[in-house]
Amino acid sequence: MTYETPPAEAMELRQRIDGRWLIVTVSGELDLATAPRLEAALDVPELPGGRTHVAVDAAGLEFCDSTGVNVLVRAWKRLRALHGQLVLLHVPGPLRERMSWMGLDKMLSLRETLPDRAVITVRGPAWERAAALPEDA
Repeated sequence: MTYETPPAEAMELRQRIDGRWLIVTVSGELDLATAPRLEAALDVPELPGGRTHVAVDAAGLEFCDSTGVNVLVRAWKRLRALHGQLVLLHVPGPLRERMSWMGLDKMLSLRETLPDRAVITVRGPAWERAAALPEDA
């Protein structure tokens, strides 16, 4: 049996700025072949304007394997270390279920809309204690 590696074009990435947020829209397949592109887009030193509030819009994501999930978790850790935030928007049902099985829905913020205010972790895991930043901070 032969397996073909999907081309990197199997995933489309778009970025836009919405106030304090960098929004990265991901569509297609997020897997071993395409994950490095998302990893580069979420690399903290390269984020436009030094932004540390990032939303990944996953509405168009058709497939995500463990490599893709790991990219998201690593990005969350990097942003959290900078008192930033990673939000996953419009996570498709199968991926949302998989994240729930892994307990990641308790760690990562899975939402349908951007938060009105940026939330940073003050101490401990994100679900234990958080503080809101003023909009102009």
